[in-house]
Amino acid sequence: MTEMVIFDMDGLLLDSEQMYQRGWLKVAKNHGISLTEADMRGWSGQSASQTMNKLAAHFGSEEIVEKMKIEREFFIAEELAKGALQLKPYAKETLAKVKEKGLFCGLATSTLRQRGEMYLDYFQLASFFDAITFGDDVKALKPAPEIYLTTAAKVGADPKNTIAAEDSLTGAKAAMRAGMKVVLIPDQSLPANHRNPAEIGLKPFLEGTTLKVLWDWLDTTSEK
Repeated sequence: MTEMVIFDMDGLLLDSEQMYQRGWLKVAKNHGISLTEADMRGWSGQSASQTMNKLAAHFGSEEIVEKMKIEREFFIAEELAKGALQLKPYAKETLAKVKEKGLFCGLATSTLRQRGEMYLDYFQLASFFDAITFGDDVKALKPAPEIYLTTAAKVGADPKNTIAAEDSLTGAKAAMRAGMKVVLIPDQSLPANHRNPAEIGLKPFLEGTTLKVLWDWLDTTSEK
């Protein structure tokens, strides 16, 4: 019996990964630091701590990275104001279908609250969710299971009866460790070698290139 569906945000509901890459390229150029798309492909699909280590190694120190992250937030806000960030196909439709089926709907994102709430307000998504957990609400980010377990606990859903929708193997591993069924919708902007669920020993409950695969399952299932 399915009680809840929990969604990741970046790369699954929002087509944000390429925008983030453009942001890093811009701030690196502003600081006179050489950075290419090929460099960033090596950071894709990794945990926040792994990415931070690679950023610090590339840019010289964690202090420089923190300064550049602040500048990148301004870039993201500008892109949002220009309408450069879009929802992924079937994002709102799938959220609406979860609610239509009478299931709890959750958000479990490593994105920090300030930026995450900005996205939710901009795309008018907050009302779909019964439980929201941001990256700064937990001690351990994905691939640790804490963010998924915390989100399910907010509504009393059993992890075994919860579906987690993810775009990255890091996120999928977190959901798998939480004991949830995983719907894997690999972000096509990730390198191909970060999209194979066999890499983490995962057999997805559903897998596809867009959220339509989950929408279809919800539309046809009578499971509640």
